[in-house]
Amino acid sequence: MRVTDSGEYNNHSCQQQTHLRLGTAAENRAEWLARRRDPSSPLADVRRPAGRSRAIGAAIQVGQKSGESGAEIEARVRAAIGAGRPLSLW
Repeated sequence: MRVTDSGEYNNHSCQQQTHLRLGTAAENRAEWLARRRDPSSPLADVRRPAGRSRAIGAAIQVGQKSGESGAEIEARVRAAIGAGRPLSLW
């Protein structure tokens, strides 16, 4: 058993204990295979995991440096996440 990312979040840089759970490598792989082709999944981000994490971090930093509210920073994060979604016809 090892600690794996909860399938709900798929954020490789996340370290919140509530987003992690114990699971086997096989369970983690099976969950990944089930989610990887979903265009709305973080796994589909065209920037890959590290690029997605950097974009989210940069959005937070810009918002904090600008003195923005939590809601404004959250909007920046949502925009950063949306920017990595693959192009889709539907």
